[in-house]
Amino acid sequence: MGAIYQRIAAGFSFADVLLWITASIVAALVMRRWHQLTVAALLAYMTDLLAPLVGRIVTGVPADFAAQLALQRIDDHGVAAVARLFLYFGLIAGLFHLKHRYDRR
Repeated sequence: MGAIYQRIAAGFSFADVLLWITASIVAALVMRRWHQLTVAALLAYMTDLLAPLVGRIVTGVPADFAAQLALQRIDDHGVAAVARLFLYFGLIAGLFHLKHRYDRR
């Protein structure tokens, strides 16, 4: 069981966690209704997947090499890539619940 947690943790860096938290906060603040949770989580997840690609292209890495590195990140840490989607769902739902709860007051 510990090996699974180590494998998932290996797929996250500090920058990934910051992006994860920031994208979740923005998505939760933009949401108006609970039925928008799926779209908000998928948009946050797509931002998470595309951020390394765009970051490398902006720093001058050729687009084909940057795309190869972004796909390799998903291949090397496939369990973490799938876990990210569920983490986005959980965090956005929790933040939206807090927002919804305190908006009524």
